[in-house]
Amino acid sequence: MHLHYSGKQSFTNKAVNKANRILVSSFYQKEIENKIDFIDTATLIAQLKSNNPETIEVVSSWGPFKLKKEDSILQTTKISINRSHIKNSRYLLVVKLLTDYTCIQLGLLDTAQEEERRQVGLIIEKLVKSYL
Repeated sequence: MHLHYSGKQSFTNKAVNKANRILVSSFYQKEIENKIDFIDTATLIAQLKSNNPETIEVVSSWGPFKLKKEDSILQTTKISINRSHIKNSRYLLVVKLLTDYTCIQLGLLDTAQEEERRQVGLIIEKLVKSYL
């Protein structure tokens, strides 16, 4: 399991399960390896193919008055989801989970790498459409 959610929100739980199924898909792994060519993906691919992957905790909250900029700094051990910014779209939530997971594994953690993170997000957004 790459992503772990221990909360009680079934919507978030289903999205995390879907994201985990996508992460272990050989098609997804191959597409990520082929499409992300602007940064070395060796560590990401190794994590995706690992039998004992590093687990990243998913934390879900509701903060409608919190700015989106505050959520843009990634941490290496957890992905924070502000459900008020995602709305009720499982597609958007899965895209955010996969994008954040990928950026963490690629080391794109701070806002100085915003352009690379945006590119990763666009690639993943296109790939997720084939799964949902």
